[in-house]
Amino acid sequence: MAMNSDRPRLGCGRDLDEFWATIDEPPTSHELSCPDCQSARNALYHLASVTESMRERDRTEPSLQPGNRVKEAVMMVARAEIRRGRKTALKDTPLGRIDISEQALTALIRFAASTLTGVRARRCSIAPMQPGTPVQPGTTGVPVPEGTQLTVELQVALASTVRIPDTLAQVRERVGAVVEAQTALLVGSINIIVEDLYDL
Repeated sequence: MAMNSDRPRLGCGRDLDEFWATIDEPPTSHELSCPDCQSARNALYHLASVTESMRERDRTEPSLQPGNRVKEAVMMVARAEIRRGRKTALKDTPLGRIDISEQALTALIRFAASTLTGVRARRCSIAPMQPGTPVQPGTTGVPVPEGTQLTVELQVALASTVRIPDTLAQVRERVGAVVEAQTALLVGSINIIVEDLYDL
């Protein structure tokens, strides 16, 4: 079996990550007789003790508590990582499947909506369309294999000068056309929430 030389190992050859994963378990017969494992166990116990002490100080020391802006920034990164991790299949090829991340797809949807005059796209979420859901007029949904149509929820701000019903119909048409042209996915339903009006 090939071994990954990039992973840290003890002098006896044992994988350090695997050793750390079993640090709370009783020592094995090998560890009881191996000086490398015994030294590593003592060092890791000390590291765990220091880490727990620092963690406790962080929890109780007011000056070390993160502010709301820091927490929000961390949550934004976490949400982005989650969206980036979720993927939608675009196409199966002889060399493998082509996927698009949820983050990239929602960015494409926001871009498409914002190309219309008087529209500023904000938050966006997507989900596979449930079989049997009626397709909205103005979107590109047509009968396709199950799971390839999308339900989109989009929050927007509109210029105070636009006619809202007409503009939302244009948003649905533009988003559906751009998503289909760029990804071959079909948008079956677009729920739009107007959160704000602004002056041009």
